[in-house]
Amino acid sequence: MKRTFAILLSAALLLTLLPACNPQGAAQPTQPSDTASPEATASAPAESGLSCTLALSGVLSTLDLSFSDGELLCSDGDGEANDRERLAAYISGAYGLDEGEWEEAAVTRATGANATELAVLRFADEDAARHGEESLKDYLHSREGDFMGYAPEQAALVAGGVVSRQGTYVGLFICGDSAGAKFVFDELIQTGELPEPPEPTATPDLSKDVMALLDAVLFDYDGPELEWVNRSDPDKLKSVLEEEYGLAGYAWADAAIARGTGENVFEVAFIRMEDQSAVSREVIDIVVDYLNAKEEAYDGPQEQAKMLNNGAIFANRGYIIVLVSNFSGLYQKRMIEAGVSTEIFLYIERHLEEKPVSSAEPAPNHPDREKFTPPGKEDMSIYDTSAIRTAWVSGDPSGLSKNDRAVYDAAQEILGEILTDGMGDLEKEEAIYGFMVDQVNYDWRHQDVMAETPRTAYEPYGGLVDRAAVCLGYATSFQLLCDLAGLECITVVGAYHQGEEEHAWNLVRLKGNWYGVDATWDANGRELGSGDGYEWRYFNLTSDELALMRQWDYDNVPEATATDRGRG
Repeated sequence: MKRTFAILLSAALLLTLLPACNPQGAAQPTQPSDTASPEATASAPAESGLSCTLALSGVLSTLDLSFSDGELLCSDGDGEANDRERLAAYISGAYGLDEGEWEEAAVTRATGANATELAVLRFADEDAARHGEESLKDYLHSREGDFMGYAPEQAALVAGGVVSRQGTYVGLFICGDSAGAKFVFDELIQTGELPEPPEPTATPDLSKDVMALLDAVLFDYDGPELEWVNRSDPDKLKSVLEEEYGLAGYAWADAAIARGTGENVFEVAFIRMEDQSAVSREVIDIVVDYLNAKEEAYDGPQEQAKMLNNGAIFANRGYIIVLVSNFSGLYQKRMIEAGVSTEIFLYIERHLEEKPVSSAEPAPNHPDREKFTPPGKEDMSIYDTSAIRTAWVSGDPSGLSKNDRAVYDAAQEILGEILTDGMGDLEKEEAIYGFMVDQVNYDWRHQDVMAETPRTAYEPYGGLVDRAAVCLGYATSFQLLCDLAGLECITVVGAYHQGEEEHAWNLVRLKGNWYGVDATWDANGRELGSGDGYEWRYFNLTSDELALMRQWDYDNVPEATATDRGRG
């Protein structure tokens, strides 16, 4: 039996996230009587005056979603003038929607290195809602870029985010159970009632053998004959994963696949990647492309085509699950019973007509790399450190500006602590890089449209004095320390995320060879990963390795070709 919306009001009042949002004047659905007709209890929600705040609180309370270090913004607040003004500023800055384009909204979002965000917006009509839906989908794409490289698990969280439009309402859900949030939102908007909260499940055991998981899901399958692909035939498994799924060059560890033949598109696959912490968006996109291409090429019975169109992908914690079946719900239930709850997986929506087409073009002189076009979103001009370097050579910093003197003094103290007599160039580089990775934190205000990132975060002052910087601050701080230590180093200003987001890193020259380093992304790995035990992933890379996720002016930046990590 469903709980009706009348109970939602009580739940909403108990939510600690909603102290400032006291809905006023909205008509509240009430508990239907036992004699009410089905038609009466399923009235169109778009006409009911449903509050966005209550709709959002319904999702939060039903799924028991909560997080710290965040804020709630709502338009039906307690009368304070700045409530709606701040909400409007956020919706404009983040979603690209002006205040006149929406009528009511409620947003709850985490801040800092956490991408969790849920929002419900109501529009004047369905045409406006469609525009809002597209704007929120664009936001999802750009928000993934905010965290890609900086916080991969959060980027994966955004990649699994969902936008749902129901009449004049649009919901955005970026959370650990985005599919569940969408389900609750859709049910609430369509019926005015909340579904029962899911039964608690045991902590999922993701170390389960993929063949055992497949057996647990399909133990009583009695449909058309299936093709079974698993490690019992390693050559066939490798061929299917790498040639058909497109995972050649990616570190997959094991897989178990059961799929139909001929016109039967049925498919259940468990793929385990070597990295158990997360699945990259790049790998997710490859599997999505596999299903999309399969659907696009399919020319069989309509019921099979529909089943393929509804094929779902779940990804997280080193696993990718593919479900193409009329019994996907049953199979998800069996996965839960087997100890693998799909609630912890990111549900990847895939629809051919909505899949963005990559705008990436090959670079003219480097056809194996993406063409670089400066995004132009930020001021990426490099801070002039010539006065600091001149003072360092002369040993007289007295003529420096206040900020430059602070940077000079900080650099002198840092180098005095980390460098010793007799160090070789590689040892100096490792010492400087280790300082930047271990002692400088990323300034997460940069990922928040409601926070102002000071210009010093883009400069050596942020990295060496404040010990908080964005990528350009890391890169210019690293270069300045290298310059003062006698190492040849340059700062490269480029982009990532298909050229849509600015980024900066460095090249260092050792024994005549150039090597690429990205202290920003390694610092994020240390900060968000395993702390002091973090192993550098972006130290002394080749240009080809850098180009896997970055774009820059290839013709005017030295090529890093040595593969010895500087130890040759």
